[in-house]
Amino acid sequence: MTEAEKLRHIKKLKDMIISCSGIGDCRIGYRPAVGRFGVCPVYEHSPGFEPYQARGKLRVLYGLLEGTLEPSEELAQVWFQCTSCGSCHAICHQSYDENINWFICNYIDQTALWEAFRADLVEAGLAMPRHQELIQSIIDEHNPYFEHHADRVKWLEGREFPEKAETVYFMGCTEPYRIPEYAQKMVKILDTAGIDYTIMHPNEWCCGSVAFRTGFLETAKELAEHNVAAIQETGAKNVVIHCAGCYKTFVEDYPKILGNELPFKVYHATEFFLDLFNQGKLNFKTLIEKKVTYHDPCHLGRAAKVYDAPRELLKRITGIELIEMKRIRENAWCCGAGGGVKSAFPELAVDIAKDRILEAESVGVKTIVTACPFCVNNLRDGAKALGKTDFEVIDILDLITEALG
Repeated sequence: MTEAEKLRHIKKLKDMIISCSGIGDCRIGYRPAVGRFGVCPVYEHSPGFEPYQARGKLRVLYGLLEGTLEPSEELAQVWFQCTSCGSCHAICHQSYDENINWFICNYIDQTALWEAFRADLVEAGLAMPRHQELIQSIIDEHNPYFEHHADRVKWLEGREFPEKAETVYFMGCTEPYRIPEYAQKMVKILDTAGIDYTIMHPNEWCCGSVAFRTGFLETAKELAEHNVAAIQETGAKNVVIHCAGCYKTFVEDYPKILGNELPFKVYHATEFFLDLFNQGKLNFKTLIEKKVTYHDPCHLGRAAKVYDAPRELLKRITGIELIEMKRIRENAWCCGAGGGVKSAFPELAVDIAKDRILEAESVGVKTIVTACPFCVNNLRDGAKALGKTDFEVIDILDLITEALG
């Protein structure tokens, strides 16, 4: 790699880097409307050094561009511990007052910067070994779980789907390989509503979220190109996705890396199902008496701004009492699993999940509901690590299918 090619990804975003005013809300932020101090979940579980939070990271990037710092294995170890949750962006120069607006908060995209430097680290040969293994699995078998591609549809038990349909259900990798009951519940809900839909096996490949988050952009682009073309072959106008990571990847990353808007509409499952409920195509008949709180997945909430649809669905289920945690919506605490942290730093991921479980308990509930398979798995690991055998972590799909009867 020539000198001119080094750090090419962060060089493109230099104006963002030099725009940081160094206030430090990304480390410890307080707003009366928010009422909280902790901002970065990784920083809260770190030795407390600046590069573990956004202000420090931006100073590091500035030093790299100025030539006073060089990429290193030690720096990569710190950098890849970020969950890419976007909490630093949510607090940066945000007044939380509708009458006060600072432009700079709309200009610096911290998550984009962190991921850009990860791409530079990968090109410098400083990727995390575990992430390299996951990417190789994606290249070989189109999933990051070291599973056979053919087994993506084992849970369907031989059911066949049409080649063409108005809607595509994009399964992702986590559900068919690790939580197949959620893929089954997606199919049950779509069947109940009478939707004209299909799946794309064997043409569905990993969405590429893992590749985007960990800096393997060439692989990510290949996956994006393949999946978009495969969807177009079905003639679908709509794509329904339950996995929050897949959803963010489609709506945010695909248009950027492909350079154009997608030729179909992408819905998160909660948005799609809420529309179906409002059209009378889904009818919640079963009473479910349960007090729950809702955990906003970072990729669905802060990244894609889908906050209301999951909550509206919960409110429409008779008997459900929704009790909000202190940190919700754009200020929600990360589950800890994102950004490749669960695979490369599993203990850190679980420590962050424990924070969220304890926060849920603090509002008097024993059930936390989310809308992301990564969050479900990691929050369950957090509850287990705390010894909370009576604490329940479920997905909104569990409640919807139960309510349908």
